[in-house]
Amino acid sequence: MLERNIIDIQYIPQNQIQDSLTVLEQHNVQPLLLLDHTQQADFLPKLNVLKQNIPKCKQPLIYLQSGLNSIDYHNSKSYCELWTAKGDWQQGNRVLNNDIVNQISFCSNDEYLIGSLSMQLSSGHSLQEYSQYCYEQILDFIASQDKVHLLRMWNYFPDINVENNNVERYQQFCVGRYHAFSENAKKSIQYPAASAVGSYSSCISPMLVIVFIATKKAGIFLENPDQISAYHYPQQYSPKSPSFARAAVYQSMACSQLYISGTASIVGHQSRFQNNIVGQTQQTIKNLKRLIEHTNSQDEVRSVFDLSDSQVKSPAIKVYLRNPADLMTVSPKIEELLPACDNICYLHADICRQELDIEIEMLVNNSKDS
Repeated sequence: MLERNIIDIQYIPQNQIQDSLTVLEQHNVQPLLLLDHTQQADFLPKLNVLKQNIPKCKQPLIYLQSGLNSIDYHNSKSYCELWTAKGDWQQGNRVLNNDIVNQISFCSNDEYLIGSLSMQLSSGHSLQEYSQYCYEQILDFIASQDKVHLLRMWNYFPDINVENNNVERYQQFCVGRYHAFSENAKKSIQYPAASAVGSYSSCISPMLVIVFIATKKAGIFLENPDQISAYHYPQQYSPKSPSFARAAVYQSMACSQLYISGTASIVGHQSRFQNNIVGQTQQTIKNLKRLIEHTNSQDEVRSVFDLSDSQVKSPAIKVYLRNPADLMTVSPKIEELLPACDNICYLHADICRQELDIEIEMLVNNSKDS
């Protein structure tokens, strides 16, 4: 159970959410965000169901669907991503351009602001237009708050590798995001840690889903020495380079946390081990370890992050797989990295580069002061 006033992420089977919310209330822990990784076709309005079944329990302040599908060995469990924290949190919504359908849902305390924006996609506008608009709205919103520093972002949208007018949709997304950040350059916005993966066009309503964390004070943003920073990629990958940092460290009075961006089998700027899921998994894990090692070497980072420290709360690990059948091959490699970790979620998602089949992200707590 969470003991400090920090954001905690747990991956919980959907059929255990009600019990989990009950336990949280008993320990005075606030459920902040419930991100559901379930096929939309299987869905009823979940919050209404939760309220009917457990009326005495606090409900998550934000609820949304990712558009991704969780996977496990027997395809028998659907997972939800539950963010929690102790303390008092306020919630609200910001309507965009007088359109009550499109709004930023958020919750905040003295230190953090968590928000989400889901926008239905139509053929009338390009993904570049959608991503630029959404990021401009988010940047404008946090500028109006006292948490003006973006720390971490998640981006989910369908058909990420499909080309429209000879431009891949991921590239369109990158261009729109780049322009939004460029317009806000005068506000000294640093690129946050981020992930961007593909959901599925079979969803009932194709959506661009963005989740973000902003903070009152700036985080520390880090790069992997073995990789070229994404925002310095050659133009062959996108007309405008991806606007994100490899990782972000947030140091509060309570704890330090390391938010690692979606990490894949890339060395320098080149993809490695195409058509080789074992090689890609091993290289991705190597990249994660190298990034953590580099983080621990920085003077400004006052904590040590250690994946093998059994005294620390288990990291939250999210694994995106292009091919669900690869789960049987990949999961043993993940278990070698973290033998005791029980907080892992595997999701069926397209990776932003067509030749890659796996991406891994993490939230790691500090083990001890350095």
